[in-house]
Amino acid sequence: MRAPDPVDDSDAEYPHPHPITPAHERIFKENNMIGAMNAAMDLGNVEELRRLNREYREQYPEDSHIMQAGYDLIADCLERRTPENRVVAERFYDTQIASSLRRYVRIHCLQ
Repeated sequence: MRAPDPVDDSDAEYPHPHPITPAHERIFKENNMIGAMNAAMDLGNVEELRRLNREYREQYPEDSHIMQAGYDLIADCLERRTPENRVVAERFYDTQIASSLRRYVRIHCLQ
């Protein structure tokens, strides 16, 4: 016996699986800001990277200060590689093993 044809409910409106809350919108905005900082970093736009990181600190003060310090370090290295920056970069690289910025510190400060 053949199964009945499925009902065509393509016009039916399905509810969203969960509501989009202000917390979701805040996370979305934060992810966009991190993406913008990464783009500024990739383009070597130190001024924009520093501006966005200041804005990030203001809007997300509860977030990881390590991540914010990592972006500052990368901006410092993009601006000018110094022996002092290298020491800070080596310490960041050796201690912040789980940081998503670790590889960027390696690329922009240590290589």
